[in-house]
Amino acid sequence: MSSPESIPWCEWGAEAFARASREQKPVLLSIGAAWCQWTAEMARVSYRDIRVLQLVAERFVPVRVDADRRPDVSERYTLEGWPTTVFLTPDGEMLGGGTYLEPGPLAVVLEQVADAFAVQRDQLPVRLEEIRAKERVEFKPRSLTQVDSDDEGWRWLEEQLLGRFDPDWAGFGIGPKKVDAEALAIGVLRCGETKNDEIAKVVTLTLDAIASGSLWDPVDGGFFRYCVGRDWTEPQVEKVLTANAQLLELYLLASQVFMRPDYADRARAVILFVHKTFADSEGGFFASQRTDSQIGNLSSEERGHMASLLVDHTVYTDATAVMASAYILGASILNDESLLEFAAEAVDRVVMETYQPGGGLGHNATGTPAPRGLLTDQVMMSSTLLDLYEVTGQAVYLDLPRELMAYCRQKMWHDTAGFADRASNLPGSDASIGLLREPRYPLALNCRAAIVQARLGKYADDPAYMDLATQTLTCQASVYRKHGLAGAAYLLALHRIRAVTDS
Repeated sequence: MSSPESIPWCEWGAEAFARASREQKPVLLSIGAAWCQWTAEMARVSYRDIRVLQLVAERFVPVRVDADRRPDVSERYTLEGWPTTVFLTPDGEMLGGGTYLEPGPLAVVLEQVADAFAVQRDQLPVRLEEIRAKERVEFKPRSLTQVDSDDEGWRWLEEQLLGRFDPDWAGFGIGPKKVDAEALAIGVLRCGETKNDEIAKVVTLTLDAIASGSLWDPVDGGFFRYCVGRDWTEPQVEKVLTANAQLLELYLLASQVFMRPDYADRARAVILFVHKTFADSEGGFFASQRTDSQIGNLSSEERGHMASLLVDHTVYTDATAVMASAYILGASILNDESLLEFAAEAVDRVVMETYQPGGGLGHNATGTPAPRGLLTDQVMMSSTLLDLYEVTGQAVYLDLPRELMAYCRQKMWHDTAGFADRASNLPGSDASIGLLREPRYPLALNCRAAIVQARLGKYADDPAYMDLATQTLTCQASVYRKHGLAGAAYLLALHRIRAVTDS
């Protein structure tokens, strides 16, 4: 049998797994991201190797997943980062896997997995069940803990911020540096309410380091994803829409709280980059930009000649919502109505192209098919719609969030765990295959959902929403401290809900 010139990748879905069952082959699942250099490198080199092509064609059902397009699949199957190479049974159970593999090692692993599956496939159901019985963490109803007070939670987070602060280079920890956006956001907001010199120093020194270090691209603008160096050097040069949206919001808020015009200038620079690189003229924002690892050493002219400078033109619902909210905030703080106009156009476009009555919003407005029933899209877009309602007073911006949160309540709610990350019993490509049968209850999204419900309670004058907000936070009260700085999402929700009820 001659080798194909390329791998005929299948979409994630029931059809691919039915084929694997019918042909009695394992599934080769490749998970990557459009912005990830090593995902592109593995596709260019490893998956073009003649031996690899032959093995995949003869002995596997190949499935490729974009981590941004299918966050629910990526959350369950990604192993330590992208690209992930993982092997599954026709039922979607994991046999094993790893990350980046060069052609030689990949061919060896493919042959080993295929041989083992062929010999042992009749025994696999029993063996996998034995493994699951040992490793399975059965979902048990959480013991609901009373919602912490703002002050109780803040004392805990203050210890986290001060204890993890890097006194030499700012940021948190002594390893690679990333942006802990929610921890910094609640730090900024608290400094705006109470004088706390220690936290103000932590926040401002970190924002200064982010702005002046290598995380910022001084040539084309925009923030890279993270820095390998503790001193904010060696940036990983991908640019992701959501990361830039979070930083835009941070610099906007900090410019007011700390009365720092330079933070406002940085926010303007982010907007300039976003509008030049990510803004879709038809409405919405593109997802990411992939670049070469040497991009930081090149001039603007040299960059212009690089074919690797690529933008993923997918318009994702949740990511567009996050940036649209940052634009709405920017319109107010920077006194620029054009930002509000573009945000409204972006939201209108995405809603029009992805909304289904009774079925919520789809995940992407461009590219097909669009996964449906993801909590992230319903919650993030509801939050942005309420931002628009706050500014415009138009009823449509209130009515749709009410419907979207009702959909989430109906399809994703668990009384003691909160909202699952996806609706259950979805058809087609969204079917519950393999690990998708196991619900996940993401902390940050549940906290954002609580804020949305509190705002709905105020704007719709319906106290039932506030009860739901409290119940949602109650489900997270016993777990948020286990998340370290990421637990700041809980404190941010408490703070913003209090602001809603006090206004």
